[in-house]
Amino acid sequence: MPEQKRTGGNKRVSGNILQKTSEKQNKDFLFDALHIFVLFGFALAQPLFSVLSRHPEFFVARQSRPTDIASLVVILCAVIPLFIVLAEIISGFFGRHIRKGFHGFIVAALISVIALHGLKKITDFQGPVLLTGAAVFGLLFTVSYTRFRPVRSFITFLSPALIIFPALFLFNDKISRIVFTENNPITLHNAESTVNPVVMIVFDEFPTTSLMDENRQIDPVRYPNFSELGEKSYWFRNYTTVGERTVIAVPALLSGMYPQQGNLPPGQSRLPIAAEYPHTLFTLLGGSYDVHAVEADTMLCPEALCKTPGDVQDFEARMRFLFYDLSIVYLHIVLTSDMVSWLPPVTLTWKDFLHKTSAPANTKEFLDDVSSRKKSQGKTHARMFEEFVESITVSDRPKLYFFNSELPHVPYEYLPSGKEYSIGGLAMPGLDIETDKWSDNEWLVAQAYQRHLLQVGFVDTLLGKLLDRLKGLDLYERSLIIITADHGVSFWPEKIRRLAYRDQPMDILPVPLFIKVPFQKEGVISDRNVESVDVMPTLADILNISLPWQADGHSAMDQSIPERTEKIIYNYLHEKILFDTSYIEGLRQKALKRKISLFGTGQSSDGLFSIGPHRELLGRHIHELGETGEADVASEIDQETFFENVDPASYFVPAHITGRIVKKAKSSSPLNLAVSVNGIIAGVTQTFQNDGNEARFSAVVPEETFRAGENKIEVFIVSGNGDVRLSRMSKLSGTVYSFTSEEVITSSDGLSVSVMPGKLRGSLDIAEIQGKNVMFYGWASDVENSRLPDAIVIFANGKFFYSGLCNLDRPDVENYFGNATLKRSGFRYIFPLSGFEDIEHAEIRFFAVSNKGVASELGYPQGYKWGKRTIRK
Repeated sequence: MPEQKRTGGNKRVSGNILQKTSEKQNKDFLFDALHIFVLFGFALAQPLFSVLSRHPEFFVARQSRPTDIASLVVILCAVIPLFIVLAEIISGFFGRHIRKGFHGFIVAALISVIALHGLKKITDFQGPVLLTGAAVFGLLFTVSYTRFRPVRSFITFLSPALIIFPALFLFNDKISRIVFTENNPITLHNAESTVNPVVMIVFDEFPTTSLMDENRQIDPVRYPNFSELGEKSYWFRNYTTVGERTVIAVPALLSGMYPQQGNLPPGQSRLPIAAEYPHTLFTLLGGSYDVHAVEADTMLCPEALCKTPGDVQDFEARMRFLFYDLSIVYLHIVLTSDMVSWLPPVTLTWKDFLHKTSAPANTKEFLDDVSSRKKSQGKTHARMFEEFVESITVSDRPKLYFFNSELPHVPYEYLPSGKEYSIGGLAMPGLDIETDKWSDNEWLVAQAYQRHLLQVGFVDTLLGKLLDRLKGLDLYERSLIIITADHGVSFWPEKIRRLAYRDQPMDILPVPLFIKVPFQKEGVISDRNVESVDVMPTLADILNISLPWQADGHSAMDQSIPERTEKIIYNYLHEKILFDTSYIEGLRQKALKRKISLFGTGQSSDGLFSIGPHRELLGRHIHELGETGEADVASEIDQETFFENVDPASYFVPAHITGRIVKKAKSSSPLNLAVSVNGIIAGVTQTFQNDGNEARFSAVVPEETFRAGENKIEVFIVSGNGDVRLSRMSKLSGTVYSFTSEEVITSSDGLSVSVMPGKLRGSLDIAEIQGKNVMFYGWASDVENSRLPDAIVIFANGKFFYSGLCNLDRPDVENYFGNATLKRSGFRYIFPLSGFEDIEHAEIRFFAVSNKGVASELGYPQGYKWGKRTIRK
């Protein structure tokens, strides 16, 4: 009996030990889970909250609902770290040590990210040095964390941050004004005394000088629809905006009130949302008009009044694209400047960062990939405008149609006909996209100005579609039509593109304003000093409505009111700036004179395509001019496949011809070039980025230059003054490659290279459909020999498709390998989808090829849709 009692006692003791051990392990796991939530908050949630709370326009621009912002907080603070904790639980099924190892790895990663934030602020370290320092700190901290209880207790002590971080964000003065808006009722005013349809279009980045000829009239040749509208409307030629940014200018335009701070604390400004602008065009007419409004970067139309299209109401889609942009923002926060050169900038726009810049990924502002975009989120601004026009119908109830177009805003990609011609995206040569400042290269600035004016021509085409629609429905005569713009843009070397200051050109303030009164028969040009705050009082005056709020502006039709003697504008900091009207007029005349000197008018022989050195060559055949032989320079046309099968009837014509030249002798002086299409000089230009042996060139040529099918593009050096001579350049590219087997690639010049995995380094980082094009972005290097590959070769379905060179700087690759020769290892190629047979089922493979006899296939991004399949020989 005593033995049995002793044995039973041992079992109880053993059971108690196991129970205590299990309880301790459970307690340890709970603290481990808590620590992951805490560290994740410091590493990711709080840095994003800090930036977003300073820039609530991020949410306004994407029409985010309060539920979107609340969901964002929950996802960042709870859902994502919860998934990490679940992954740790799963790792525990393979043993406690495995779980502890996984937990240590997560802690080290999160601490390294936190350290990266701190080191970036307190040191000047860059690239790999900073990353290494952060990683070392993370490793040392994790070792201390696992060995010393006080370190773990310190993390536990920080756990109140789980509540503090989201609370500070949601109750931030700016964010709370978006999240907690439901208690701000909107009053809709009744305007039953009028039945006239109202159509209002607000364009973007559109200075008045863009429309003018040398007589300060609308150029009737280049812009016939604006000219026609001017003949039947009031054109306020001295009209100016009061805000240099959309989020400032549009609220002032639609409310009639200057963007002063109102009752807000000093240093704060009103957000462009209905709750903070309760008196606008929408509330003025919303009580008696059906409202159809499309806004950009503002949310001034109350949600109850302006039903948002179903695709924007799609919560899942809104959150998906919100996180796409947040991922870009976060990388900019955590990485140093030398590591983010390949990322899209986040300073020029409020949304769609991943698809709004050519550094690295954009050719169009919206994706049109039906597998990833839905409805209007995949449409171009042009198509959105056309659908808006198509939505105008005849109705017994009066209607307000409002459209805030993002044209002719960059990117410049449309010819006046509406055909797309460029893959350049938001960034362009001569413009620093981070500072928004033009370079001192006058030729590059002039080319950008040329492309802006071409896009204004397309805006004129869209205006014509609007006018035709109204006339076709018999609505034109009885409609009140208002056509204007939010602000302008300038094209002056060494000046900021959109800034209103004393030393800046005045292309920001003057913008078009056309008001066609119902049943107006004759046009009137008015030079009264009219500002955008006058538009709402003018509209109310025309419709015989008593404006139910106190506006800062007054009716432009009321001649009894004394004219202002100054112009007011609020800059991006919401600072009020005053200008004397005569000062503004002098600068505007200077801007117009410069535009005419560069581009002439529609009545002159020199058109928008007739710019550059030696314009007298344009339209002449190269045989007329004679050649002096072959130049000691070679050229490469970017993406020559565009010219192999041109369809003039398609949406796209490759009128933007770009490329590079390589000189045997180093020189920083620009070369004058002539670009011929099928033997006819179609463009004259000048090289830029003259860096030693290499330089770039760019020219926009008329779409009529191209014929159906194959087009031959040649580039010549132009020399001489009176007796001009052409020197033909040899071609850098032209080699054709083929598979002879899975292990060998053969070129048309007799070179056979072995395919050796990993011998050459590189990856395809981004591959996506953008509108009617497909874009590929990545890098490739021969790291072992400290050189770039001789070609990037693309095969589609086993057949040679394209070969090109590295054409982008990748400082991240240079820094990672610590080798300056690899800086130019990046590439970006954009092809029309029409060049691929059955793109959805194509196999597209990328190889880096070296003339030293070796090639390697590049790595592909996760989920690459055109992955390796059976090669079709």
